[in-house]
Amino acid sequence: MINLYSWGQWAGWTLLYVLMALMISNRPVFVETELLYAAVLIGATGLGSHGLRLFFRNQLAQSSLTKQTVTLVAGAVVIAAFATLMLLIMVFLLSALGYGYPIPPDQRWFVIKSIGQGNFFNMLMVMLLWSALYFSMIKVRQLRQTTALLHATQLDALINQLNPHFLFNAINNIRALILEDPERARTMLATLSDMLRYNLNSEQGIKVALHQELEIVHAYIALCSIQFEHRLQYVEQIDEDCNNVLIPKLLIQLCVENAIKHGISRLTQGGEIRIRALVQHGEISIQISNPGLLQSTTQNTTGVGLKNIRQRLQLLYLGAASLWLEQQQDKVVAEIRLPLETVK
Repeated sequence: MINLYSWGQWAGWTLLYVLMALMISNRPVFVETELLYAAVLIGATGLGSHGLRLFFRNQLAQSSLTKQTVTLVAGAVVIAAFATLMLLIMVFLLSALGYGYPIPPDQRWFVIKSIGQGNFFNMLMVMLLWSALYFSMIKVRQLRQTTALLHATQLDALINQLNPHFLFNAINNIRALILEDPERARTMLATLSDMLRYNLNSEQGIKVALHQELEIVHAYIALCSIQFEHRLQYVEQIDEDCNNVLIPKLLIQLCVENAIKHGISRLTQGGEIRIRALVQHGEISIQISNPGLLQSTTQNTTGVGLKNIRQRLQLLYLGAASLWLEQQQDKVVAEIRLPLETVK
């Protein structure tokens, strides 16, 4: 399949030839062979530019900026000289075969000089312009790739931050449960294994369907219930059209973890965590509420807490997503709004 570069090459050099052909055909004295000369000149230059591009890609991709620049300029000079030489060869060949104007021996140097100088500098300017455009495209693409890689690395680091306190507590709770209820302990161990697999599985990507994320939230709630028992209640209100909406991986799980850490765990009677999701105005709105006070909720929110969530939203949506915290009577409500994306 012809890529964008090939289409650009064909279109650019064809356009240049068409412009040159129009200039030739509008001269007071029009000679058809000059169209052939223009085709040879443009064709040789285009062929040379493709060769320079292959050399740059295979030999200079990792070289210094100075070396790349010098090589492109030197390559432009060589290609302009090569194209001019091809043109001169064609002129003398057609003259010898009787298809062009005869060139007397004493006029050969004059013809070489008059044809060579003008066409060489013209093609040199064209090649320098081509080199500048190609070099700019390469650098823009490298910048985009570097930025994408940096974002991916940052996102991976944020996604793979599993709260060690939760992990240690879960293991200790399961260990204590082994003596009381071995069957439930085995179930909880399998649940913890599923959570770890979900957290570390890079094949799922950085966004998952909402229903997948909620399955892990259920697992997380089940593990926390070993410790909090009846003090932890969980309720969902999820609209049907939200199930296949894409959200950042571990987004809701981190919010629930934050709600338990700064809400449920600080209340003797515990409380209810409620998750609501709906689609409105081209966005998905996700609300996580828990009993507690906003002032205490916003303290010590480094690590896998709200800071992590905000960093990921900024990297993924570049300001198009938001996270808000609000005190509503005796509850703290976290609302997340994301641009609407669905599973393809």
